[in-house]
Amino acid sequence: MLRALGSPAAFLGLLLGFLIAVTVQAYVAASVARVLGDRPAFRRLSDVRRVLDPFGAVAAALGGLGWGVTPDTPLRSRARLALALLAGPIAVALLGVLALVGFVLVGGPPEALPGRGPSFLFNDVEGPAGQLFFLGLGLQLLGMAVLSLVPLPPLPGWRLLELASTGSVGWQRAREYLVEKNLGVLALLVLLILPLGGSVPLLLNIVDTAVGSLLDLAA
Repeated sequence: MLRALGSPAAFLGLLLGFLIAVTVQAYVAASVARVLGDRPAFRRLSDVRRVLDPFGAVAAALGGLGWGVTPDTPLRSRARLALALLAGPIAVALLGVLALVGFVLVGGPPEALPGRGPSFLFNDVEGPAGQLFFLGLGLQLLGMAVLSLVPLPPLPGWRLLELASTGSVGWQRAREYLVEKNLGVLALLVLLILPLGGSVPLLLNIVDTAVGSLLDLAA
């Protein structure tokens, strides 16, 4: 995200998109879990101040995308837990779509959206400040929604994968390394920050492709 400092409006959109994404994702997931029977879930919006993950913030600053803390939702039903986990990314994605509608409403050309991902704004981009702000906000929100579904801890995608696991010995071993030894966080940092084998980090490139493909379908 810091690479977008050359375009202040785009940087502001990216930064605000990250903060909105981690807040909304946690609040919506916890709220849905509470509706479904999870009493300990967040009761006030102010509680969500505790969901900013320091490693996720570092990843966002250096790599452009990051993550927050996934709230603990001890629902007994797998279906209910999956619904709570998916509600956050869906809400963030919908906000991303609304931000891109704002981009068009302030004069942004709709034909500029297909094929674009968050990293498009990580280099100096010129244009009207309002358009760059909404473009950065929308692409960041969509990118955060896609990233959250990646099956690596501590992302919600990992929790969803856990729901489908069989509890085999191989799975337990993988969980030990990825969760208990924090290799999942390390993998996310490496894949989001270091350009291994290319000019764009691998995971960021995957997110760009996914977001760009969604915008292609919507065009």
